[in-house]
Amino acid sequence: MLASAAIRQLPECSCCRFYCGNPYIFCEVLPDGPVSNPCIYYAPKIGTNYDGEVMQQPKPQSTFEEEFVMLHNHPLFTGACPQCNYKFPKHEQVAQQYICPSCGWSDE
Repeated sequence: MLASAAIRQLPECSCCRFYCGNPYIFCEVLPDGPVSNPCIYYAPKIGTNYDGEVMQQPKPQSTFEEEFVMLHNHPLFTGACPQCNYKFPKHEQVAQQYICPSCGWSDE
């Protein structure tokens, strides 16, 4: 016989990112509830559980729009400098850092 949901739910379930809020299926990963304490799938909404320690997610340093513009114009994807349109040679298109010899633009 299955235990009731109140018994199968751990205190940290309600703040886990897999918590559904449904009284019948309250976990996306373990629909019948955790089988051990602590739950091996517990991942807080603001971080993730790694070896029993909560790892915080880094805050984004740029907005989605800024990242889109950077990806749309970056020489890694276009092969050209975004300022002066200098064409980087093919062997330089996988460089770790791009510095334009024509205008001095850098991707840092």
